Amino acid sequence: MAAPVPAARVLVPAGRISTGAVAAVLAVGLVAPEVWQRWSLLVFLTGLVAGLPHGAVDHRVPGWFQRRPRPAAGRRAAAPLGYAAAAVTVPAAALVAPAWVFCVFLAVSALHFGYGDARFCALRDGPADPARRAVHALAHGAVTAVLPLVRWSEQVRPVVRQLAPGADWLLAAPVRTAAAALAAAAVAVGCVTALRGGRRRQAAELLLLTALFTSVPPLVAFGVYFGAWHSVRHIARLVLADPANATVLRAGRTAAVLRRFGRQAAVPTVAALAALAALIVLPGEFPPDGRTAARGVALLAALTFPHLIVVARLDRCEGRHTVRSAHPATGRPPGRRAQ
Repeated sequence: MAAPVPAARVLVPAGRISTGAVAAVLAVGLVAPEVWQRWSLLVFLTGLVAGLPHGAVDHRVPGWFQRRPRPAAGRRAAAPLGYAAAAVTVPAAALVAPAWVFCVFLAVSALHFGYGDARFCALRDGPADPARRAVHALAHGAVTAVLPLVRWSEQVRPVVRQLAPGADWLLAAPVRTAAAALAAAAVAVGCVTALRGGRRRQAAELLLLTALFTSVPPLVAFGVYFGAWHSVRHIARLVLADPANATVLRAGRTAAVLRRFGRQAAVPTVAALAALAALIVLPGEFPPDGRTAARGVALLAALTFPHLIVVARLDRCEGRHTVRSAHPATGRPPGRRAQ
C-alpha cells in the first residue's frame, strides 16, 4: 500500500489563510466600519469570483473514485451534462415557487457550509464521532446562513425581495428572534463540544466567524467567507483527494499541485464568470447594488445544488484515500489508519 499523503502540508496552510483573511476583514470592520459600508458590493463580488474555482473541477471528482476502467467518452460526458441540467433546474423551479426554493437554498447552504468545514477539520485535527461532527456542522451553518438574516435584516431585505418574492416572512421580527435564539444556542453548544473534545482551535474559529457575521455588513462577511474560507478549505480537500496528486504531495511539491488545480479549474471558472457577467449587465427594476448582489446569489444557488451532489460523493469516498489526518500541533496522524 502506498504511503499516506501528509495532509498537514495542505490543510494547515489553508486553515491559516482562511482565519487570517477573516480576522483581517473583521479588524478593519471594527476599527473603520465605514470602509466596508462603502466597498461592500466590491468585496462581495471579489469573494464570489475568488470562490468560483472551488466548484470548477466537480465534473472530475466522480472519476477519482472510479474503480472500474476508464469509461467511454459518452459516459464521461454524462457528468458535466448532468451537472448543467441540475443547475438549470434550480432557476426553473424558482420561477414556479421562489420562496420555497429560497428556503431550501438557505437550508442546504447551511448544511453544505457546515459539513464541509466539519470534514476539513476532521482531516486537519483528527476524526470526530458523528455527533460531534453534526454539532460542528449545525453551528457553522447557523452562523454563515442564518445569522446574516437575523443581524442585518434591512440590508438583506432588497436581495431577498428580488430573489424570492413572498419570502419576506423570513425577516419578520418573530422569525428573526427565534432564529437568533437557535443560532446562539448552536454556537454555544458547538463551542462547548469542541472544547470538551480538546479542539480549542475549532471553537476559536467558530467564534471568529460569529464575530465576522455579527460585526461586518453581510455582503462583506459572505464575500470573505466564501472566497477565503469555504473555497480555500474545499480546494485543500480536493487536491488531497485527487489520486494524481499523491506522489507530488509526498515529495512536498504543494505549489505544483495547486498549479495543476488552477489549470483544471480555468475553463469552467471562465464559463461561470461569463454567466455572472451576463446576469449583472441585464437590466432590472431594482437598484443596481441590490440587483447585482441578488444575481450573484442566484448564480450561487444554481450551482449549489449540483455541487452538493458531488461533494456528498467526495464525503463518502474521502475516507478510503491514503490521506493522513494532521494532528493540530504536530502534523502527525492521531492514530487514524489509512484505508
